[in-house]
Amino acid sequence: MSDTPTLEQLPRTFDEWWSAPGQWVEEPNQARSGWSGVMRVFVGEALYYVKKQHNYSCRTWKHPLSGIPTVSREFQNILALSLLDLPAPVPVFHGTRKSAGNRDAILVTEALDGFVDFDHLPPLSDAQAKQLAELAGCAVGRLHRAGFRHGCLYGKHLMAKHIDSAPEIAFIDLEKLRPAIFRARAIRHDLEQLQRRQGIWNTTHWQAFLAAHECALKGQATASGKVY
Repeated sequence: MSDTPTLEQLPRTFDEWWSAPGQWVEEPNQARSGWSGVMRVFVGEALYYVKKQHNYSCRTWKHPLSGIPTVSREFQNILALSLLDLPAPVPVFHGTRKSAGNRDAILVTEALDGFVDFDHLPPLSDAQAKQLAELAGCAVGRLHRAGFRHGCLYGKHLMAKHIDSAPEIAFIDLEKLRPAIFRARAIRHDLEQLQRRQGIWNTTHWQAFLAAHECALKGQATASGKVY
């Protein structure tokens, strides 16, 4: 029997997801005039991540005054990446509500089964580290080629699985992803941020990352002949 819940078993409404019992991943961030936090919520045996926000918004060019909840921008970004066939969490529910001058927002995504963030990967062999560097470089390059800036490209926001066989990666925490006005500046920002905050690649591996990134920017195959 599958552990995946049926549509009938999943919460359907904003209130049902908002009140679903779970555990905070970490203490909610208190900022501006509200807060934002992520809960682990099980429905049967299936794990979901429920990001809840109260009066936690960002201004965009479409919403320069009132702003929008940052989870709403993240939801839009996940949909944008799916159109590019770039891996990201699968959204299950997104919604907002207003009451007495306050605004709540929620984004529910499926857990990335089997994935581990780069900061918590087990020790890698040289071949594994190089292969992962090439895979990540290509994915980040495709993101940049599409005209986006990640804005928060740390090791903890890149996920990987199947390191021993056919590795896969996924992007998470996409609240700050946005179109890049100046692509070269956006690329430099993301790459410098990742290089400074990652701890799994040495200089040789990082060069493999940069080479794959450059190939993806140009729409070319990597040196190994792979097109991810």
